[in-house]
Amino acid sequence: MENRIGAKNEFFTVVLCCLLGAVAAAQTPAERLSDATKWQSQEPSEPDAGTWSPLILTSADEIRVPPPPANLDVKTIEELAVVRSAVRNPSAQQRSITCKWSFTNQGAVWRHLADELVLHSGMGAPSMLRVYAALHIAMADANLAAWNNQNYYLRPRPSQMDPSIRPLVPEPQNSAYPSDRAAAAGAAERMLSYFFPRFEDRVSALADESVSAQVQGGLNLQSDVDVGRELGREVAERVIAVIEQDGRPNQLAFGRDIPWEQPLAEETVRLGVRFTPTAGEYDNDIRWRAPEPKVGVVYGDALPWNQALPVDPSAGQWKPLFLTRSTVNELAAVPPPPANNSAETKRDMEEIITAVNNRTCYTDFIVFKHGVDQPGHWVVQVLDTLTERHVWSAPRTERATAMLFTAMYDALLGTWYDKYHFMRPRPAHLEPTLPTVILTPKHPSYPAGHGTFTAAGVSVLRAFFPEDESEYGGLVEEVNNARVWGGIHFRNDMTAGNEIGDRVAGAVLSAIHLDGTPGENPYMSVTKSLSDDSGGPYYNPFYQRK
Repeated sequence: MENRIGAKNEFFTVVLCCLLGAVAAAQTPAERLSDATKWQSQEPSEPDAGTWSPLILTSADEIRVPPPPANLDVKTIEELAVVRSAVRNPSAQQRSITCKWSFTNQGAVWRHLADELVLHSGMGAPSMLRVYAALHIAMADANLAAWNNQNYYLRPRPSQMDPSIRPLVPEPQNSAYPSDRAAAAGAAERMLSYFFPRFEDRVSALADESVSAQVQGGLNLQSDVDVGRELGREVAERVIAVIEQDGRPNQLAFGRDIPWEQPLAEETVRLGVRFTPTAGEYDNDIRWRAPEPKVGVVYGDALPWNQALPVDPSAGQWKPLFLTRSTVNELAAVPPPPANNSAETKRDMEEIITAVNNRTCYTDFIVFKHGVDQPGHWVVQVLDTLTERHVWSAPRTERATAMLFTAMYDALLGTWYDKYHFMRPRPAHLEPTLPTVILTPKHPSYPAGHGTFTAAGVSVLRAFFPEDESEYGGLVEEVNNARVWGGIHFRNDMTAGNEIGDRVAGAVLSAIHLDGTPGENPYMSVTKSLSDDSGGPYYNPFYQRK
C-alpha cells in the first residue's frame, strides 16, 4: 500500500512540474519581466572604476544621464524583441563584427584608424601625439563616466531580462546602461571627427558598426548604446574644450619629408661608393636651418603640402596635458649640445660614417623600423600585448593607454622647446653629401624626439609591468641605434632625449595614478584656467623672420 501511495505522489509531482513549465513557456517575455529586476554579477571586472579620479572631468559623476526606460516600458519590450530576433539566427558577418568589438582593448581598433589619418595628414610628431593622447584621454574618461552611471542605475543585461536571449559572446561583467563600449565609441568618434573633419563620414561609420555590434550581439538594448554614445560625445567635448586652449595654431601647414639635404644619397649607396668626410673641421657658426626649395623641383602633389616648412616649430610653446609648461621646461633642461668642432661631435660623426659605410640588412631593418612609424608605435604595441596577457579590464587598459601617450606627448613638448632653442644642426648640415639611410627630418637635431618619447613610453611600461622587462627593455637602445645608423642624429642627441623622456614620464606617473586614486598634481580640469602659466620666454627664429 505504501509503495502504491509513494508512486502516486511521484507521478503527481512530475505532472505538476510539467504543467508549471508549460505555463512558464506560454508566458511572453513581457510577462516574465519585472521592474524590480536589477543587474547582478558574481565577479564584476573592475568594481571601483566608477569612482576613479578622471583625467579631464572633474569627477566620474560629472555627467548624469537620464534614467533608462523601465523594464516593463513599451520601449524596453520592443528593444528586447529586436535583440531576441538578432541573436536567433546570427549570420557569420554578425558574429564576426560582434567578436571584433568585444575585445577589452577597443582603443586599439580606433587607434588603427587614427594611424592612417595622421599619416595621410602629414602631421609632425608633436601634432600626432597630441591626437593620440586626446583620443585616449576622452575614451578613458568616457569609460569612467559610463561605469559610474551603470553603478547608479544597475540596469540588467538583455539576457537577465529575458533568459531566452543568448548573447553571441560572453557578456561583460558590468551593468548595461549606458553602454561603456558605446561611450568609448562616441568619444573616439567625436575626437577623430574634430581632428579630421574631412573623414567624419568614415569615422561615424566605424562608430555605427561598434554600437550596432553590441545590440546585434545580444549584449545591449538600443537605448543602452544610444545614451552611451551620446555620453561619450559629451565627454569628448570636455576634452576638446581643454586642448583648444593649449596654444597650438588651429591651422598648420604640414609637409612630407624629402631628400632636400642629400639628393644623391641613394645613388651613392647603390653604387657601393664609401663615403669620406669632406670637411676637416666643422664651423661652429653652422646652425640648423629650414629646408630650402630647390630650383626646378616640384614638391608634393596637392595642398597643403609645403616642403619648405619646418615641423611644428611652435610646439615648444604648447601647453602640456598634465604638467605645467614651467614644470616641463624644468624637467627638459639639458646641457647645451657639444660644439660643432668639438671632439665629441667629431667622434659621433665618425660613428655615423662608419654605420652608413657598413650597412647590413639588420641595420637597415632597425633604421626603417623606427623611421617610418607613428610616434610611440612600438611602445604602445607592447602595452597592447601586456594588457591582453594580464587580462586588464577596459577602464584600466584605456587609462593606461592615455597615461602612456600623455607622458610621451608632454615629454616631446619639452624636447621641442630645446630643439628650437639650441638649433643644433643635423649631421647632414655638417656633411652635406652624407648618404643617410632615411630622409633627414625637418627640425633641429638636439635633443632627439624619438629618443624622448621612446624613453618616456618605456618608463611608463616599466611602472605598469616591472616583471615584463624582456618585452620592452631593449627599445630605447634600439631606437638610439636606429637614428644614429640612419645618419640623422648624433649619439648625444639620443641620450639627451632619453633623459628628458624618463624625467617627464616620472612626473606624469605622479600626476596620474593607474589605480584611479587622485595624483599629486591633477592639473587639468574643465574648470581650471589654462592661461596662468606661460612657461617663460621662448626662442623661435621662425616668428622673428620678416
